[in-house]
Amino acid sequence: MPRPLTLLFSVPTGYNARELLTPLQEHLERDEAVGSVICLTPAAAAHQEIFPSFTKKFRFIANPARQTLHHKLLQQLAPDIVVTPTAGLDHHDTPILRASQQLNIPSLTFISSWDNVYKMERFQKYGKAYELADHLVVWNQMMHDHLRKIFPHLKSEAISIIGAPRLDFFTHTDRLPSKKTLLQHLGLPYDRGKIIHLATTELYPMGYIVQTIREAETSGKIPHQLHIYASVHPGGDLSKHRAYARQYGVVLGYSFGRRESSSHPNFLYNPTREEIYLLVALFKHADVLVNHSSTVAIESLFANVPVINVKYGQPLDWWRWYRSMVYRDFQQHYADITAGQATTIVHSKRELIQALNKDLADPGHLAAARQQTLKRIITTIDGTAGRQLLDKIKQIAVQRKT
Repeated sequence: MPRPLTLLFSVPTGYNARELLTPLQEHLERDEAVGSVICLTPAAAAHQEIFPSFTKKFRFIANPARQTLHHKLLQQLAPDIVVTPTAGLDHHDTPILRASQQLNIPSLTFISSWDNVYKMERFQKYGKAYELADHLVVWNQMMHDHLRKIFPHLKSEAISIIGAPRLDFFTHTDRLPSKKTLLQHLGLPYDRGKIIHLATTELYPMGYIVQTIREAETSGKIPHQLHIYASVHPGGDLSKHRAYARQYGVVLGYSFGRRESSSHPNFLYNPTREEIYLLVALFKHADVLVNHSSTVAIESLFANVPVINVKYGQPLDWWRWYRSMVYRDFQQHYADITAGQATTIVHSKRELIQALNKDLADPGHLAAARQQTLKRIITTIDGTAGRQLLDKIKQIAVQRKT
């Protein structure tokens, strides 16, 4: 019987844990071919608080302070493969990958977000530190092609297209909280009102959007009672959004999994599986998502919920709007989402009201386009991305041993 594998995962932040370690947790625990999972993390000293649900199969070890110490640690641990969530977008990953290459230990980077190849391109352009693993795993064909364009020496067989393991949670329908449970958690009434999920951004104000929606509701231009829940990015500033929450009766909250205090600052956001299921329930039970150019549109597509992208700024604010990162997103990576016309892009108050009315009256009118775009963005939509990723990790590790 072959020796069980020892896998080493870099876990630099709670965001990365959500993308990689947490979705793979159950697979890793059940897989008898995996004997030990070493988690290299700055939160190792507080792992009992930060990773309370992980079994003894997982060992948590602190990141060394210097490159030479990374080399010594990996030599001592002798993992069969090193897995990172970035190629250097988080600085903890670069020395791990360099040490693995020095020691001829196979390495794999799961590029953890659909837009991270654009960030890698900027790292390369401006000479920032990064390190390419032996094998890269991406969400989709577009990311694969973009990597080949940026790094022409990369062979196609060094890049696997698998998808996003964290989105497997959307297929666990038997574990999702009910609509009533979700609304109780949010402090919203459980009635016939329509739920508008407003995904805020730190890159541009959104009060003018809330004002338009509330005024249209009050005047009868939108013939529904609306409950607006505004989610704030877990790394954002809640205080920036309180003004319109007070003025327009919006319920405001951080994305589930944000901690006001944590034993390590990198893990202020570190959602548990239960919190991830609660977040999935939000996307499933909302009636419409309204946002500028947020990644959460992908989640709404998976939930088959209409998405409205607001592509206009505040009145008389043209200079700031066209210079904003939000507007730039529409011209760059966000076009990967909007190209399939699975979302409704609005350019004025009038178009926003029209889009809301259409989506509330006929939520299925873009269902086919949503499905096609979702398949193009995340590739694997049947809940098996995590299993496929672990299989790829094991395959590379076993090849090394043989």
